[in-house]
Amino acid sequence: MTRLYVVATFEQSLFLELALSELEEKGISKENILAVPLKMSSNKGKIMDTIYRADGISIFDGATVLGSAAMVLGVIYGYVLAWGPIIWGLIGLTVGFIVGLLLDLAVGNKRKKQGNAKADVVVMISCTESQVDWVSTVLENHHPNGIGFIPD
Repeated sequence: MTRLYVVATFEQSLFLELALSELEEKGISKENILAVPLKMSSNKGKIMDTIYRADGISIFDGATVLGSAAMVLGVIYGYVLAWGPIIWGLIGLTVGFIVGLLLDLAVGNKRKKQGNAKADVVVMISCTESQVDWVSTVLENHHPNGIGFIPD
């Protein structure tokens, strides 16, 4: 009889525990189940990709939007103010950029603090070909991040 490995990843949660207990109840022995908790990496290297947001960080978006809006308002109202539209446009650009940058940094720090990244757990189940369908169904019913199959 050909054996297969069903591999799934879960967040560390109650769903994982329920899936493992259901597999044991349906006849998969503990010796055929391997669960490996992954350690969360403490290395939070930053790329600072502001164009494509590949790193999820972009601190200049709000600064450019607010700077542009304040510049337009400075140019518009500069026609009636003493220093003229060019000076007031530059003042609006500078003030808007600084305010937008400060807001982006403040909101970015809140997002970092709210991060609720949980460690993942990789589960490998050794089973026969006839068991693969219901094993994968049990796993899918308990919200895995992904499921894969490896022939033995």
